[in-house]
Amino acid sequence: MCFTSGARCTRHSPYAGHDMKRLRIALSGVGGFGRVHAESAQILAKEGLVDLVAFAEPVEGAPAAAELCAAGARRYHDFYEMLAAESELDLVCVATPIHHHVPMARAALERGLHVFVEKPPAVRIQDLRELIALQQRSGCFCAVGFHDVARPPVITLKHRLCEGAIGAIHAIHAEARWSRPASYYARSDWAGRTRMNNDFILDGPMNNSCAHVINLAAYLAGPEPYEFAKPLWVQGELYRANDIEGEDTNCLRALTDTGVEICVHITQCAAENHPRTWTIIGDTGVARLHDHDGVILPLERIEMDERERPTLTLMRRLIEVILGSDEPLLMPLAESEGFLLISNGAYESSRKIHRIPPQFIQVIPHNGSSTTTILDIDHHLLEAAATGRLLSEYEVPWAVPTLPYDVSRYTEFPTHWNG
Repeated sequence: MCFTSGARCTRHSPYAGHDMKRLRIALSGVGGFGRVHAESAQILAKEGLVDLVAFAEPVEGAPAAAELCAAGARRYHDFYEMLAAESELDLVCVATPIHHHVPMARAALERGLHVFVEKPPAVRIQDLRELIALQQRSGCFCAVGFHDVARPPVITLKHRLCEGAIGAIHAIHAEARWSRPASYYARSDWAGRTRMNNDFILDGPMNNSCAHVINLAAYLAGPEPYEFAKPLWVQGELYRANDIEGEDTNCLRALTDTGVEICVHITQCAAENHPRTWTIIGDTGVARLHDHDGVILPLERIEMDERERPTLTLMRRLIEVILGSDEPLLMPLAESEGFLLISNGAYESSRKIHRIPPQFIQVIPHNGSSTTTILDIDHHLLEAAATGRLLSEYEVPWAVPTLPYDVSRYTEFPTHWNG
């Protein structure tokens, strides 16, 4: 059986040989990014792959809710009420606030349902491993909404790297320079929080807006086309310029079990949004992935031409695998372990979130709100990322040095984190 790896799956679908050809699907959360789930599910219904039977959305006025009701889906305001009432479901898609991902995925798997859960599937390594074990016991499939791994140019790049297009890979340097106004952090009671009550949220760019940057680096560092690398140690620096609990700027370095060193720099305090970049350094050449420019290899260039949203691609592949396809899942739950070890390790290494002194911060009015920017952050991140250095190893006056943190036998978050 192949429940958790990226290898080709030969498990026979429980529906193989039966007349049933459409999975009965329910959605949890159709506001925010959940609207993408709703739109994808409606497309899959038109393709004849699913029957969209129900959805749970507590917020009144969510635009997708009226569309789903008009299409015949039953509405619930509570996920667990929906789960109890709908006795003939096959698949549940979860696109809710971060701290609901684990309990909702757990409830669905315990019920014997397949799951598609938005990223991050969990924010603590012990919770992710609990879900993986539950999934294996249940015999169900679970995929995660790290949708960048479903982009065709990215899949092609990964195959080229595995074929040796730039030789053995030594390092991957990734960066994302984004801007988020104060309204971004005011949009919900959990935004920018590290925890609420007893729930860890760790809502910062590592686990939310820029989580794809880290996950994709782990994917590109994997040895085979559908495998991900895992870190052995992580050195992280977490900072905040905004008046929030969580971080809005960070950098990290990780040595992976494939021998690839990953260095990531991300911020939500740039003056404007920039395309993300990944630079892959091999012993015979360099490859580059850029949100706008596409994939650039020594002898090939691949445009970022996407025919459909990658979330739809992830969901379709999950459904096809459930129905018996031998194609691999594009983002199976267990392959999220590399991402989560990097994230948890960065928090443990930093030990706390360091506040950037006010003399290095500028607050700019923005559409009735304001945007907090870090002076010279574009220059700092680009220079440090280009050389694989952390901000404290570059000429950044507010940066705080940290030590590497061993995650090779890591089992529980938090251990050294006291933020």
